[in-house]
Amino acid sequence: MASHFRLTSVKEDDLVDYLKHSYSDPELYSLCRQLEIDKNDVFSKYLPKKQNCENLVETIQQKDLMSELFRLLQSEKFYRKRLVETFPDLDLQSPIEVEELRRLVEKVYTTNNDISDSSQNSMQWVKECKGKMVLVLGKDSPQEYMKELEDICECVGKMGYTPVLIKKQDEIETITNEEKMLAYASISRFVIIEKSYPAGQIDEAKICAINRFPTIWLQREGMGDTWMQGDYHIDQRSIQLFKYEDANVKEKLEEAVKWVEQFIKEKSESLNELYPWR
Repeated sequence: MASHFRLTSVKEDDLVDYLKHSYSDPELYSLCRQLEIDKNDVFSKYLPKKQNCENLVETIQQKDLMSELFRLLQSEKFYRKRLVETFPDLDLQSPIEVEELRRLVEKVYTTNNDISDSSQNSMQWVKECKGKMVLVLGKDSPQEYMKELEDICECVGKMGYTPVLIKKQDEIETITNEEKMLAYASISRFVIIEKSYPAGQIDEAKICAINRFPTIWLQREGMGDTWMQGDYHIDQRSIQLFKYEDANVKEKLEEAVKWVEQFIKEKSESLNELYPWR
């Protein structure tokens, strides 16, 4: 990845020209979403594409997002072969995701194509995710709401888990938003949903309920996203609601994790008794 010092030497005209010729308007809008920039603040249908790209670069500089931009430009979705040629001094790499995928493929599929080895590695990967990964959902924009989710992630991380924020995971073009969320939820040990504000997590909470994922609902005292789901935790054992205040959010989160781990333990024991092949 290019260093911050090198990025300061990027010529603005080169970057504007690269963005203009490398990406369609929808792809530039997608870049804005990834950078949490409102495209309506940058793009105008009444301006030529070059001017819009200049506005985008200026906004990126103002928000100090140049490092994040070049991280995205090296990802599988946004990588173009001329990237390295346009910015030869930045020590840029081929797509990060592609290289990581290649490494994982080499690890999983051995040179002799041993099926048993690949299956074992796949099972181990899923087992590790189910052991430590925690999906954290909730209202994630504007930035002050994302900060609340990041604070939750920090607490969860200190407990020994690996928290995942869905918005910060790279897009996969063949799946929908719901499929993306479902994919991460299904391999997580449990899900935490911050339900103090109306937002997309209302749908996500229903998806988790339907699929019976172990789920913690966090809700600030006196607030909530919808009464339509206010009773879910009464009927479903896989969901529990924990109300908190600013002064005790850490304690409530620890209480919630203690509950969900006990639920997972009891569920595992019941399933082991139920399924004769275990």
